[in-house]
Amino acid sequence: MSGTRTEWIWIRHAPVQGQESRYYGQLDVAPEPVDPSLAGVIARRLPATSVWLSSPLVRARATALALKDGVDPIAVAAFNDQNYGLWQGRSFNDVFAANRTLDWSNPVDIQPPEGETFFDLATRVYEGVQRLTEHYAGHTLVSVAHANVIRAAVALALDIDLGMALRIEVAPLSVTRLGHRIVDGVSQWSIGCINLEAGG
Repeated sequence: MSGTRTEWIWIRHAPVQGQESRYYGQLDVAPEPVDPSLAGVIARRLPATSVWLSSPLVRARATALALKDGVDPIAVAAFNDQNYGLWQGRSFNDVFAANRTLDWSNPVDIQPPEGETFFDLATRVYEGVQRLTEHYAGHTLVSVAHANVIRAAVALALDIDLGMALRIEVAPLSVTRLGHRIVDGVSQWSIGCINLEAGG
């Protein structure tokens, strides 16, 4: 017997300013302004009534406001970006050159000094998604967050290895739709789309 369906609509925040090829993680950097015509295309794909959530960081909250005027998304700490610790603000090339002995072929378990692994992030995302899915059962949730947060949510839905999840492209302002229901006491997820860009 089918249970109540809960919809998750994930949106990656707008591109950030001045952080190309850098680990910015939990640095609270501002996003680039969202073109109103692009925002309109994305907004038309969203339901009129939904619960809005976001990462606590300004780039996520500002993106939510650009997509829905006057919205006040619920800040979810579990959906914060990955904490890259002492690597935050440094370039990818600089970090790689200084850490050649790390096993870069297994990025899931790489832990930056004073930071967290992707496994750590996925654990808190799983807990947050499960808690909010239960709390808002039957509703549509629009969550503006970060690429690795969305990858973790997709990994939960597809029950795939986290290393594989890191291969998923999540473009700025792309939409990922996941559905959840309980069927005969068993949690079941479905995928509507992943990384759907405004022009797609």
